[in-house]
Amino acid sequence: MIDSIASAKAADPSIDVHLYLLLQNVPDDAADPDFPEWISTRRINHQISLSAARNLLLQDVVKAGVVTADSIYAFPDDDCWYPENFLTLVANLFSEKPEIDFWFCRYSSTPEIRSVLATEAPALQKVISRASSNTFFFRGRLLPNLAAFDETLGVGARLNGGEDTDYAIRAFYLARGTLFTDAALVGHRDHDASLKPKYFPGTLYAIAAHKNRSLPGIVAFIRKLLVGASLVMSGKLPLSRYIAAVRNA
Repeated sequence: MIDSIASAKAADPSIDVHLYLLLQNVPDDAADPDFPEWISTRRINHQISLSAARNLLLQDVVKAGVVTADSIYAFPDDDCWYPENFLTLVANLFSEKPEIDFWFCRYSSTPEIRSVLATEAPALQKVISRASSNTFFFRGRLLPNLAAFDETLGVGARLNGGEDTDYAIRAFYLARGTLFTDAALVGHRDHDASLKPKYFPGTLYAIAAHKNRSLPGIVAFIRKLLVGASLVMSGKLPLSRYIAAVRNA
């Protein structure tokens, strides 16, 4: 990830990227890593959930005042990367379309390199299905209202997964405009369908939290219930866990 951002900055000096990293399980007497000046770090000597980690860094970002109304912010995982020309394309998209506050794409272990971005206005279900922490980008004006991730959701929290779905849904309703590029433009290990049962309770919770905001929200909730039922029938999700997830939602 760091190498890909460094390459992007070298290829296009107009891109001003600042990366915030949380270093977990770091002994108190450990030396600080030798990172470039455009990387800021926070150290803790224990481990916290993914959502809590992002919220810690968001506090640092807000305190530093680095996210202005028209800047762009995102939440890349430490094992994702940006292909050649990607960050330039994203920066240009937000610059050329001042009405757009939210953009996302897909990811893959073999991401595409594009010279232009073809976009479409997505429906809510597309946001739920495709937007992830590695692939969504937001205009800074959304940050004050979107604020923190739900710390009941995400890896290491009470409910695995769903934290990026919740954040993306909130962004979709807040944004003046949202665009989607139906292509794998961010590098990350490929989607593992076998993890769907693991993340089902968290994702259902996230969708349920917003189901009454629109008719598509209700449809998305019913659809997710049916997905869970199919996982139960295929033996991939225990019935008891499905019932618990529905009750919790």
